Amino acid sequence: MIKTSVMSNGKLLLGWDTATPSSGLVLMEGGELLAAVELRLDRTTASRMFAALDLLLGLADREREEIGGMALVRGPGSFTGIRLAVAAAKGLALSLGVSLYSCTVTHALARTVPLEGRILVPLVDARRGQGYGALFRWLDGELERLTPDMALDVDEWRAMEGKVVFLGPGVEALGVEGLYPTPSAALGGALLAWDRWRQGDEGEDPLTLNPLYIRPSDAEVNKGIKVSSWD
Repeated sequence: MIKTSVMSNGKLLLGWDTATPSSGLVLMEGGELLAAVELRLDRTTASRMFAALDLLLGLADREREEIGGMALVRGPGSFTGIRLAVAAAKGLALSLGVSLYSCTVTHALARTVPLEGRILVPLVDARRGQGYGALFRWLDGELERLTPDMALDVDEWRAMEGKVVFLGPGVEALGVEGLYPTPSAALGGALLAWDRWRQGDEGEDPLTLNPLYIRPSDAEVNKGIKVSSWD
């Protein structure tokens, strides 16, 4: 089932996320959210992502050719979702000839919660009794990354309760105390891209952009395949 919302009315910035259960697409104009579409991750396919994009553009009464930049959440998270999103987003960016900006899901989630002075820990369920997460802090209006993305056992994350602010889909999935409901990683990724775009950053080369995996998938473990990760 696809959920939609329109909030407000240049070049458009498309935010694209299938790394989290609350995956979806957002459209921004001038740093403001124009429209959003949410996808059910367990049924996400490349065809559904492009159908969602068409729906998103229809809600905003815009065309693909008006997209001037893309923000991609490249992991860690759902292996299938990440692979689909990266491949589809790279193809779309190349076909439109637009800038592509990528970020981790933790960075995107932290960008949506400007809570000054507290340590933020965005979490995503990694299954096998683990969660993906990282530590961030807002200081003087700037978001600072304190650690790389990592996969830790649930007990290790729970040991931080009371010292940090947990947020993201892993809060409910891992049973930790934190902020709820889950913020939108697609929106956070778009905001990060907007920050870079207005500073003159031209983005990344779609041809060399890869997904971010913290650990191999179950299928790859069973087959003995080694997976690299990119920071």
